[in-house]
Amino acid sequence: MEFFQDRRLFKRYKHKADFYINIKGDSFKASMIDFSLSGLCIFIEEIRDLSINSIINIKIEDMNLDIQSRVVWTKKSENNLIVGLEKLLFDGLLRFYHLPDILLDLQRSDSTGVLELIDGPIYKKIFIKDGVMVFAASTHEEDRLEEVLLRAGKLTNDQYYQIAGIPKQEGQPLGKILIERGFLKPEELIWAVKHQAEEIILSLFRWEDGVVSFIEGSLPDEAIPLKLSAANLIFQGIKRINNSEYFKNICPAPDTILYYSSEPLHLFQDIHFSGADREVLSLIDGTLTLKEILNISAHGDFLTMKILCAMLSTRMLEVKGERILEDRGVVEIIREPRSNIDSAFIRKVDDLYSRYQSMDYYTILGIDRNASLSTIRKAYYKSAKEFHPDKHFYIESETIRDKLTKLFAYITDAYRTVSDKEEKRRYDEKLKEIAKGTTVKESKTDTAKLRFEEGKAAFKKGMYQDAAEFFGQAIYLDSIVPAYHFALGRAYVKQKKFREAEKAMSKAVKIDPYNADYLAELGSIYEELGLKLRAKTTFEKALKFDPANKRALEGSRNG
Repeated sequence: MEFFQDRRLFKRYKHKADFYINIKGDSFKASMIDFSLSGLCIFIEEIRDLSINSIINIKIEDMNLDIQSRVVWTKKSENNLIVGLEKLLFDGLLRFYHLPDILLDLQRSDSTGVLELIDGPIYKKIFIKDGVMVFAASTHEEDRLEEVLLRAGKLTNDQYYQIAGIPKQEGQPLGKILIERGFLKPEELIWAVKHQAEEIILSLFRWEDGVVSFIEGSLPDEAIPLKLSAANLIFQGIKRINNSEYFKNICPAPDTILYYSSEPLHLFQDIHFSGADREVLSLIDGTLTLKEILNISAHGDFLTMKILCAMLSTRMLEVKGERILEDRGVVEIIREPRSNIDSAFIRKVDDLYSRYQSMDYYTILGIDRNASLSTIRKAYYKSAKEFHPDKHFYIESETIRDKLTKLFAYITDAYRTVSDKEEKRRYDEKLKEIAKGTTVKESKTDTAKLRFEEGKAAFKKGMYQDAAEFFGQAIYLDSIVPAYHFALGRAYVKQKKFREAEKAMSKAVKIDPYNADYLAELGSIYEELGLKLRAKTTFEKALKFDPANKRALEGSRNG
């Protein structure tokens, strides 16, 4: 199944580059196939084999790339080899990567760490927690809190100069000074800090060059936990750009027809649209070319082009060779104003989650069995817009977000089944059998338990790849059971897939942070990855909860 395949964290790009690579003292001619911030795919001539997990150096002059990488897979091609590489340090020159892609891919991941961007003396950081941007910092003077508040009209010139004249006492934050002086109310401080973080991120879309890197790991104490929408900042950031050359590089050809994405993950994101944005949205109908849209738009060529490019960068729009959303009713759903989250919505999620496993696909979509494809599509997109997890990433409760994820998955399964003629026929037959009492519908929780037991049996037999697939299926069906993630991590360790093991074990620890066995296993994985300090810290944490834990004691002594 698709969701059990290894996922690449960052978008891949094509780039033609020939170079030489040194392996065990021998030189081989190689060429680039594609690359991302985290890895590369290369073609090596006249080589028959390369060990998985071996470390090799890659140097490509025109990309200013000189890095160490780990072999994660190989594929033979006659006497040559195609090789997949994971970079040991996720970095590169910003001009080779599209910043919107990096931010979206990180939001779609469960990664935690710091995205660092450097351009000459300017150094900016975006802090990521479980894929969500939570804070930003900068060394640039224009990004200082008082400068941002002055530009936003929250400080007068007189107040600004009063602050500039105050000696900065060590350890006394500016926010405290602003409140003590009466320039900001205490309840306005969080808005101010969030606005500052957003302005730092928005300024990055004007960067044409620089070095970008992503460093995985726990966040430093300086990171204030905010929640920032990647899609909205991408959309607003690109609209701020006034350099026509930028849009020449990313804008499709004039005769290109634009389509709404078929993927609700891209359509229903947390984006704040203006009136002009919505009017341009209404022009996307799967028939008009880019040139035709520019000609009929009431907002001028340049602004319209910026809006369209911003939509393309958030992946809301796509360039494809076939129509995707022909039904204008669906477009109206997309254009509806965003709704606020309130207690009534939370109750609705709780209620639907308590019942959805007993609901058939027609009931969850709110349609009858003879509904037309147009009706099915409208029902799906309305449900997707309401329950899409990415629209509600800022909800504090992890329990509610997990419920939304499961509801959305079930709704998507329902749509894919009843919108396909053959799948619908088979499903209807199944419903008839259930109605006759010849079959019993198995709950997802029970199925997850069964897959978990099958995984344990495969693990005992040494069939670690099969075990990982069973554990992955259990997680897909019931992702809040920490034992499933723990077992998946152990299966990956047996296959020496330590990066994957670290992600699975970190998820187990996130769900059950006081489990010493989980922490000790995670510490051992960090050791295998060469992260000695992180391993030592994790072992020490495990010993706090279980001073007699053998794995943690051994790891702590070795460290």
